[in-house]
Amino acid sequence: MNRSHDPVRDELFDIFESSFDEILVTDASGIVIRVNATCRKNYERTAGDLVGKHVKDLEKMGIFYPSATLKVIESLQPIELFQTAGTGRYFHVRTRPVFHPDGSLKSVISYSRDLTELMQLRNKIEEMEDELATYKKELKEPLEFDGLISKSEQMEKIMLLVRKIAKVNSTVLLLGETGVGKSKIVRLIHQLSDRRDQPLNEINCAALPEQLIESELFGYEGGTFTGAFREGKKGLIELSNHGTLFLDEVGELPLAAQGKLLHVLQEKQIRPVGGRQPISLDIRIIAATNKDLKNMVGRGSFRRDLYYRLNVVPIHIPPLRERKEDIAPLTYHFLDYFNHLYGSNVRFSPKVLQAFLSFEWKGNIRELENMVERLVVTGDEVVTLNDLPPDMFEQEISEAGMTLPEVIEEVERKMIVQAYNKDKSTYKVAKSLGISQSSAARKVRKYIGEIKES
Repeated sequence: MNRSHDPVRDELFDIFESSFDEILVTDASGIVIRVNATCRKNYERTAGDLVGKHVKDLEKMGIFYPSATLKVIESLQPIELFQTAGTGRYFHVRTRPVFHPDGSLKSVISYSRDLTELMQLRNKIEEMEDELATYKKELKEPLEFDGLISKSEQMEKIMLLVRKIAKVNSTVLLLGETGVGKSKIVRLIHQLSDRRDQPLNEINCAALPEQLIESELFGYEGGTFTGAFREGKKGLIELSNHGTLFLDEVGELPLAAQGKLLHVLQEKQIRPVGGRQPISLDIRIIAATNKDLKNMVGRGSFRRDLYYRLNVVPIHIPPLRERKEDIAPLTYHFLDYFNHLYGSNVRFSPKVLQAFLSFEWKGNIRELENMVERLVVTGDEVVTLNDLPPDMFEQEISEAGMTLPEVIEEVERKMIVQAYNKDKSTYKVAKSLGISQSSAARKVRKYIGEIKES
């Protein structure tokens, strides 16, 4: 090209060559006749590698795909598409036909913009969003583990906290009434932790005589006690090395043992009874109690320094009566478990479930579990109110001054009103409550009045 005698052509050539976008021009048949510097850079090719080649051949060579030029030649219409190059880059391609005055196709011009960095950024954002969605889903999904149900807001918060602390080695103090599931929380923390393949040992500090607590926890050297093992014995703390030790009813530890436990927490070492050399430990300790340790500290029956060492991450598990949303799923969980265990197919009538929801469960999950097992073992195929023990009604009768028939009628009224308000159909009420439609209609008229079927 002779540029020296045509300033306009020279200027147009400079614009063509310095364009930020890639420009590729073909004739009407698809033969490349011109490419600019950006095009050569994008495909890492010289002009000689591209000019004179048919776009179909370049497509087959993997230089780019798909060819927008071919689509324009076929349709004689402008087109936009996303294209990938053999160099691993992504392009947004806008291709336009150019026509002769007689309307025949003269050439095809493609303008391509490199979107590689934007595509990579978008993919990264999508990956992060997927990870975030998965994380949020894990946090929101109710967790069920060995009788732990997180349907209530209180338990969902506890489960969230458990997931967080399971990944670290902080000492945990579980607080709550007997039977709320403290030992199950311990097993869940251990199962979710990096120590899951290491031992989890448990000791009930209230179940051992005071004179045996130290030897059980800390072990002893051979010859320390008359009648003991000649070679000595490892304590539960040492046996839990690299794993988790659960100290249940920690408030029952005598003061002497409290002092030695404090040393373990502070120094991560243990000295067996009668031993001379300390043993280094890598251990996580989780303690639990149904007592008010802070009050015990004030009375001098529990060491203040040990209390603060144990109280790094306190978790208070509310009693079942304060999280009634968990009663129904817990009931079905245990019902399925004991049906499978005993080869039964026992079902609870809706009135039984309503009675469960009204009961206070002072023994918490443990009492509920025992009750379900009892009904599965002793009940018929369908457990009704008549199969429930009298003490399940004594509480409501004594507190409300109601007789047993009055209690049963009140439970029935609540269930009928709730079911009818939801379904607006006596047929659906009958189906959901397991009664006949005539009975459902009669009870709806009794407790609600006029029937308006939906």
